[in-house]
Amino acid sequence: MAAVCFLGLVCACASSRPDHFYVLSPQPPGVSVPRTTPATQVLLQLTLPSWLDRPQMILDTSTDAIVILEHERWAAPLGELAAQTLARDIERRRGDLLVNQSGSRTSGAAVKITVDVVQISLHRGARAGMEAHWRILESQSGRDQIGGEVFSAPLSGDGSAAVASALSECVGLLADRLVGQIR
Repeated sequence: MAAVCFLGLVCACASSRPDHFYVLSPQPPGVSVPRTTPATQVLLQLTLPSWLDRPQMILDTSTDAIVILEHERWAAPLGELAAQTLARDIERRRGDLLVNQSGSRTSGAAVKITVDVVQISLHRGARAGMEAHWRILESQSGRDQIGGEVFSAPLSGDGSAAVASALSECVGLLADRLVGQIR
């Protein structure tokens, strides 16, 4: 009996699929505006709905159903990846901005950006979409801007790497919009 159980465990382990890990990449790749000094300090805070901020990649299958890909995983919490990528994307577009994420030493930030990602929709073989609302507060001028938009990018293939790439592009489009609103 013990041999049968052991054989069952060995077979189960042998047939398990390996996990694949993905990150978001700053967009566009390899392009960056030269850093200027002194840099304006920016505090960035980004939130995701808790059901999205999980290790597994989530794909939409229809308007009201999702599938959780157990072996296709984010290399870090998706909220952290999105915030880090957005910070780098903003800095790539504006060499006069130095972006820190909430939790960093940012008591004297001249610009505070709060982004609430309301929805991410990922359709394998089709498109990635991200709905985000934001608030930009410039402390010196007192300028306060509120906005929101849906960003979309086509997937370049059917694999999970294409999903991560398209979501990276959506984050880059969000960075374009935010940078355009900061003086």
